Amino acid sequence: MAIQATVNTEYGEARNLYIRLNNIEASNHGVPCNVKFRGFVSQEAFKEGSRYLWEVDIEFIADVALSLWTQAYDALKREINLVDALDLPD
Repeated sequence: MAIQATVNTEYGEARNLYIRLNNIEASNHGVPCNVKFRGFVSQEAFKEGSRYLWEVDIEFIADVALSLWTQAYDALKREINLVDALDLPD
């Protein structure tokens, strides 16, 4: 799972990037999940091991009965306000 969306990089530019969930730390005790996402120039750049251009950490309360990955991407879209996000298959 991944998304394609426009984000503001630390270099002050808006870039349309291929964004992947890098890691997630979750608990089933009402503690927020900690999630790290990274954005790459393209899916090909990610697969080739290129360096990411954007990174963000977010927190959200997860429902452990549902997919953590889907919830994480939904939380990212809300928190960063990714109005142009396009869901991509792996």
